[in-house]
Amino acid sequence: MEACQRIPTFIQAPGIILPVEALLAQYKSQSSPLIRHFDLMFIKHSVVRLDDYERRQLIPKAIKGIASDSSPSKPKFFNFFLRLLQDLKPPPRGSKEDESLREAMSLLDPKDASFIAEWLGKLFLLKPNVPGAATSPGLTEADVAFLTLSNKRETWSPADKGLNLAEIRIKALQFLSSGAFTDDEKFMPALYAASSTDFRLSELGEDILKRSTVSLEDKDLVKKLFAAHRLLSPPYRIRILNLLSRSQISTTFQHEILEIFKQNVINSLRGSGGGGDEMDIDGGAGAAAPSNTKAKSGLELTKVHRATFQYINWVARVGPTNGDKQFAKLGLLLVTLLRDFIESQGWPIPTASSREGGGLSADEVKLRSGAYEMIGILAKSTESLSPDERLGLSRWLFRSLSEDPTSEAIFNIEGVLSSFSSMMKGLSDEQVKSRLRALLLTYMMVGEGGDQPLLKQLHQQEAGAEEREFVVVRSVRHAATRWANNCLPFSDVLARWIDILALAGRRDERNDVLEEGQKGLDPWTYYAHDEEATVELPSWQEMVELFFKKNILKFGSGSAMELDGKSPVFTNFQGDVLRAFPKALKYCAEVLFLTALKGSFKFEPQWENQLDTLVHSNMATRRFLREYLTSNAVDKYDATYALLSAAFEGMVLDDDTIDAEWRVNCATVFVDVASFVPKMILQPFIRRWEELVTLVCDNKKEMRHLGAVALGIIGAHPGNSDEDFKKIMDSLASIANGFHYGAVGSKLNAVEGAFLGLGYLCSRRVHYGLAVPDSAVDVRGVLPTLKTAANKGLSTQEALFETYSQLWTTTIYEMPGSGSYETDFINPLMAQAKKGNSKAIRALGFLGMSLEVKDESGDQDPGRYILQLILVNLFSLCEIKQAEVHFAVGEAIAAAIACWDAEAVLLILDVESQPHPARQSHKRPTAIKDVLDKLLTACKTTKPSLLKASGIWLFCIIQHCSHLEEVQSRLRECQVAFMRLLVAKNELVQETASRGLGLVYEKGDPELKDQLVKDLVATFTGTGPKLKVEAETELFDDGALPTGEGKSITSYKDILNLANEVGDQSLVYKFMSLATHAATWSTRSAFGRFGLSSILSDGAVDPKLYPKLYRYRFDPIPNCQKAMNDIWKALVKDSNAVLEEHFDAIIQDLLKSVLDKEWRVREASCAAIGDLIGGRPFQKYEKYYSDIWVAALKVLDDVKGTVRKAALHLCIGLTTTLERQLTESASSTASATAMMNEALPFLMSDKGIASGVEDVKVFATVTVIKLCKKGGKSMKPYIAETVPRLLAILSTWEPDALNYHYQRMGEEVKERIDKARTAAVTASPLMEAIESLLRSADQEVMAALAPRLEEAIKAALGIQTKIGCGRVLSTLATGHTNDFRPFAGRFLHLMEKQLLDRNDEVSQGYARAAAYVIRAAPDEDQLKFVARLRKLYLTSEDEARCRKVADAVLALSKVSSDYFTALESQLLPLAYLAKHSTDEYVRKACEEVWGSHAGSEMSVTRYIAEVVELVKEAMGTTQWALRHSSAFTISDAVAAVLASNTLSGTTDLTSLEKLWPEYEKALAMKTFEGKEKLLQTFPDFVAKTKALWESTSDKQKQGFAELLKKIAIREAKRNNADYRPHAFRCLWKFAAVRDDLDMLGDIVDVVSEYLDITGDKMDIDDDDNKASKKETFNQSRGLDTKTLVVWGAMEAVAKGYNRAGMKKNPLAELAKVVEAFERVRESKGTLKGKEWWRGEDKPFIALEPFDIIRRVYWYDCAEGIMKDAVAGLTSNGDEAGPARDVSVLGWFLATLDLDQPDMGIEEVRLARVRATMAVVKVAKAVKGIDEELLNKVGEVVEKALGEERSLVVQGKWKDLLGTLKG
Repeated sequence: MEACQRIPTFIQAPGIILPVEALLAQYKSQSSPLIRHFDLMFIKHSVVRLDDYERRQLIPKAIKGIASDSSPSKPKFFNFFLRLLQDLKPPPRGSKEDESLREAMSLLDPKDASFIAEWLGKLFLLKPNVPGAATSPGLTEADVAFLTLSNKRETWSPADKGLNLAEIRIKALQFLSSGAFTDDEKFMPALYAASSTDFRLSELGEDILKRSTVSLEDKDLVKKLFAAHRLLSPPYRIRILNLLSRSQISTTFQHEILEIFKQNVINSLRGSGGGGDEMDIDGGAGAAAPSNTKAKSGLELTKVHRATFQYINWVARVGPTNGDKQFAKLGLLLVTLLRDFIESQGWPIPTASSREGGGLSADEVKLRSGAYEMIGILAKSTESLSPDERLGLSRWLFRSLSEDPTSEAIFNIEGVLSSFSSMMKGLSDEQVKSRLRALLLTYMMVGEGGDQPLLKQLHQQEAGAEEREFVVVRSVRHAATRWANNCLPFSDVLARWIDILALAGRRDERNDVLEEGQKGLDPWTYYAHDEEATVELPSWQEMVELFFKKNILKFGSGSAMELDGKSPVFTNFQGDVLRAFPKALKYCAEVLFLTALKGSFKFEPQWENQLDTLVHSNMATRRFLREYLTSNAVDKYDATYALLSAAFEGMVLDDDTIDAEWRVNCATVFVDVASFVPKMILQPFIRRWEELVTLVCDNKKEMRHLGAVALGIIGAHPGNSDEDFKKIMDSLASIANGFHYGAVGSKLNAVEGAFLGLGYLCSRRVHYGLAVPDSAVDVRGVLPTLKTAANKGLSTQEALFETYSQLWTTTIYEMPGSGSYETDFINPLMAQAKKGNSKAIRALGFLGMSLEVKDESGDQDPGRYILQLILVNLFSLCEIKQAEVHFAVGEAIAAAIACWDAEAVLLILDVESQPHPARQSHKRPTAIKDVLDKLLTACKTTKPSLLKASGIWLFCIIQHCSHLEEVQSRLRECQVAFMRLLVAKNELVQETASRGLGLVYEKGDPELKDQLVKDLVATFTGTGPKLKVEAETELFDDGALPTGEGKSITSYKDILNLANEVGDQSLVYKFMSLATHAATWSTRSAFGRFGLSSILSDGAVDPKLYPKLYRYRFDPIPNCQKAMNDIWKALVKDSNAVLEEHFDAIIQDLLKSVLDKEWRVREASCAAIGDLIGGRPFQKYEKYYSDIWVAALKVLDDVKGTVRKAALHLCIGLTTTLERQLTESASSTASATAMMNEALPFLMSDKGIASGVEDVKVFATVTVIKLCKKGGKSMKPYIAETVPRLLAILSTWEPDALNYHYQRMGEEVKERIDKARTAAVTASPLMEAIESLLRSADQEVMAALAPRLEEAIKAALGIQTKIGCGRVLSTLATGHTNDFRPFAGRFLHLMEKQLLDRNDEVSQGYARAAAYVIRAAPDEDQLKFVARLRKLYLTSEDEARCRKVADAVLALSKVSSDYFTALESQLLPLAYLAKHSTDEYVRKACEEVWGSHAGSEMSVTRYIAEVVELVKEAMGTTQWALRHSSAFTISDAVAAVLASNTLSGTTDLTSLEKLWPEYEKALAMKTFEGKEKLLQTFPDFVAKTKALWESTSDKQKQGFAELLKKIAIREAKRNNADYRPHAFRCLWKFAAVRDDLDMLGDIVDVVSEYLDITGDKMDIDDDDNKASKKETFNQSRGLDTKTLVVWGAMEAVAKGYNRAGMKKNPLAELAKVVEAFERVRESKGTLKGKEWWRGEDKPFIALEPFDIIRRVYWYDCAEGIMKDAVAGLTSNGDEAGPARDVSVLGWFLATLDLDQPDMGIEEVRLARVRATMAVVKVAKAVKGIDEELLNKVGEVVEKALGEERSLVVQGKWKDLLGTLKG
């Protein structure tokens, strides 16, 4: 033991290396702790002295069995292993060496691998040089002690010979990323590394995790992750949570999930780490998290919270799917914790936090918002919540939304409420449902602010509710309405009440509330997503009961509100809610009607308008409604009466807060409902007629009309006696008489209302089956004639029109003669009818009803005459353009000829009518026949206006009179007429004709139906109706064909005129062809659009129709398309069967028509083809596939934009189908292969990606890209052909304009553009496609691809293509190394030429590619490539080629560093030569290479021979730049050898002798920029090679010594002014190291001419400038070239003394220096008699021209000289002579400007003091020095001290005085 302890003393010498391998083997084999201790001690001693290869060989031996080591020295041994790990160089990933690395590293034992991986992972968690585990989260005290060798600081301190933790981690992670470890073993360490703050670790760790195949569904791994989460700091926890958010099994760890929430959320806010009982599940309890895991910053805490909530979100979504019954308990606990957390912040109003300013911080607000969101997700996924719990949570959320002022949380709370509402659907507990209704209704009624009695009342009803203050900060009406719609069924009447409140219950309501309210009342919206659901309407009776009879807000203890004198129907409509009253009425009426029509009414969008139309215009509907309300009327009595009563009260309400429209809406409901109810229900209203009279006199026109209708229904009621009726009539008559007294304004309005009231009152009396009492006022005496009122306003006239219309329907008003009819009525009515007044037109028809026609065939019958006059006048209205007017005319004609047999007349019945003689006028057969004859004839005319009017009138006759025999018998004629009208251009005429045909078809017999079907088929076979024209026939719309000057071609006459004007009669045929085409399409369109599709359902169809009809379905005109679709649906019952049967015929027709001359046909064909082949097996259309592609790409270049768009959609469809086929095919199926064989060659041809049409080219390229990305193995046969083609088109996508400008840009801009091009290629979809293709490459593909790729590289012209070629080579070399290896040599040789491309980006790309290719190339090809690079560099004729070589070397260094290392003996010398290049780009690139692989400049000593060889070859070139760089190289190499000699203490003369010949050549070169660098090394070289030149007898050495001297003097004599100062410096330094020579004389001879600046020797200026040379010299501050030359000469003389002589006799050497200077001024200058110190004379260099030089340089130089002199005097003890010695020192003192002590800046003055101090020390050291000199110096110093202003300088002067006196 003693011997072992003494051994370290004897092995300290650097050359002693112990047998480390044997010691390691002994350590492994021995169990003795003592032996192991000494083994490790000696191993540690010598392992650092081994080379890196030997250390690498020890790693497997150290690893083997490391897990089984249980000795105390195990930590030290692991530390030793880490030292070895520093030298590990893992092989490239995926290589064979990598795959076998586990075996090579002796990691076959899984225990050893797990041990190494575990402790390397812990190494990533270690905090350096911090004792204990407190600051290393995730590590225990024992772990830290293990890694730090019992907390020794020097373990991880590089300064104390410890390890560098950062670098060891990198090596450890590289080792872990290799194939030595399995994915399971490296997962956790990689996780730790990926979370590190060291980006080098995090990037590599992230990469390992991305490549890992470890399953996150491994239960053991998930346990590790949860355990690590509890112990680690936030960055690690965040990453762990991200991983857990992808693990489904992690959601079953319920206790750990709660611990995560507690640690990351609860404890982060409370600052505690303890556990809590509320966190336990099934008694489980986890260990508390360490206190050092808390987030260090607010940002970090925010990230932790975000990650936690994301994981809880994952748990909430995935947890319920695991089938774990305990998850419900977990969800409840999490919801409770989240609620507690929110309430801990203050709820519903947050309390102030501890931060300054109060309130929640931004992070706390985000956390609060996230908590709300998570509550919603968890609550929704927790189905076990009881109804009470759901309701409680709902109430809590509603209160949060209404009272929480945190605006950021609002969206989350609303989202929670929205999602949670689904949990409240289908509640079966009526009590809970009732409480929910109360909750929603309350929040619909409350407003903003405090003092909320409704909320207090609501919460007081909850058990255990405490007294609270309610301060509502925002309305929650939108949420309440949504909940009412989502949670309560549509049949719930209270929910509908809430919707009504949302729609109209508040002024200035938000739009979202209005929309939600509207949706809640809309049954179509409610059931839109459930087509099979049965619409369950709310009970209209219950709604009426609730809305108008009960107090909705009366919750048990409440009392009814004050009604302010209003009717009880307004109980629920107080304040702003009164606005909802009409809406409630209307909705009740609508539900009533819908209930009556249930089963026959189809809900669709705009159903309200449809319902309104049916109620007012459809006789069947009106009969159905009347039957519903009449049958079982007693059961409906209360509700119907209540509804009518509410409407009545509303329309008669006198309240200033409501507007007239409000009452109009109420009146509308009353009239609509009263029109259908039995008489008994109206009985209670008959005594309130006076209130209705008031409405009749209202100023609002609509109100007057509705009031008159209501008065007619109520006043004429049979319950009113004749006397009562007379009173009403008298009342109205008294008002109406105001007309004769000139009533105006409101009185005139009352008159108009009275007129209407009289009309409706009398007519309804008749409709009720009663006669107007004779005692009643005669209306003929009250009502003025229309002629009399013709001068009144339109409103008055229209009131009379309506009044007379009502009277004429009951024949109450009769005129005595026909003349009176015409003048008093017909003419005034026609005057307004011609203006389009529908009421006047309607009145004309009703006037015809009142006529008594006794003989229809007799010309003398007055009634017939008037009837004919009326009809003639009605027919004359055909010129009116408004279509709606013509429908009024048609109804008027029907009323005049069919009277009460026309449905249009029956619609006016709005009471429970009874027969009456006054209402017995029926049809007039002769008039019907005459009218039909006239209309059928008019339908043949070509006059557009008459044609349009006739068609509409005929349609109206059939619509209202089709049930009459006179009309039935002529339906065939009507059909023919409508068929003619189908070709009309006017769409309304088409619609009328189409609907007329549909009506004819419905009413006709089977023969008629068959004929109609034939007519329809004829329109598609070309045998349809022909276009017959006359001069005035309108062929085109106005403005469709403009001719200029505001005119356009519209009629056949216009066409003829234009043809005559231009002299081209062929225009007639062209225009007529166009018009015929339009007529054909109009006919086809009309058949389908307007209800004719049903006709086809009964007829047989020619199969030839299917291709045409199928194409028409895709017509670009929407109307025609819709029409054809309707026809198709009616014609084809089984669409798939028909398409399968007629597929070939359809596809052939489409392929033919896709190239048709008509654009509509082409566009429709494209769409039809896409639809036809979509979803069908490829075999079905395989034989047409190529034809489809050809057609599609042809039409893709169509002249019509919409056709191109359709073709693009077809192409996209083809592509999508092919993609889907490729994606769904697990392997290369027959279908996929067949499709590829057809499509890809075509797409790759000149018709595809090489097409000259841009759109075609773009689409083809995009398609090929998609196929490449998704084709997989199916693309394998096409890789060899596709890749070169795609590479070729890479350059074709750049705009030509860019290349144009590129040629005109500067180099800098070009460089930026090229970089952008490179980036574009890298990110290009084309490049992605190529790389996708290459993934499927194998040996067979490579054999076919290689020659084509080689040709592509050689033929490439565009920059992008070349860059792409380089990337392809890189991809092949790295991703398919083995398959690419046979071709690597060829491509590497090819790269030798390609990397010389003139474009820098291209050459760099190829350089990178070569760096990848070299990995797979054979060794001989690698050597050839490197030799080629060397040759290229040495034979370069310009710097550009050198740059290319530098790029290649740099790429090899970066990309393939391991291969670079193998070739570094050839590459590093070249890089060393290039790093001295005169070109900055080359120099920087190679400096980077050298720094990466050589490490330091001294590494060049390993390659001296190679460097010398390179320099020699470079010296022999004719390129001066290369020769100069070689000179720098050899000089730098010499300096490196000399530096290495300094470190080792020995001189490597052998290397210096090898370098000298080339170094001598370099020195002999003419001066060039930078040559002074060569001189910097020369003096040191001379000094270190003393053994080569120091000799008195060896002639060779003497010759070498002479050569060195000759070189130094030669270089000093060079004529280059810039070079000369450096040469002078080199000269005196040479003299300094050659102490065997006295060089001062030689130096003076060389430099003397540059010292005399007082003469003309230095003059280089012309005569004009000589006068100012002295001033210029002094102003240069010593920085100009001339100054530097002078100073160089001065310094050479001053320091050129012999160092050996200075040591022996300093004063003598100093005297030589002084004499040398003074000799310049005086050729025979001498020091004798010169007492410089007395000021008798100035030294030469003290003259004024040298002022600047002295201040800048001389003081420091003098100090240095004096220090050498003091050293010599100290060793030899020299004595002073009588005068000469004193004169030498005086000379130096005289040069220090002591007489000007304040001259210069402080730094200059300090230098002067130091120099003076040095001279004084010399003087003090000389024995027998004259004291007078010292005294003189003392006087000068004292004077200088007195004048000095700087304290620092004063201190130095004082020190000097002390030295003088000492």
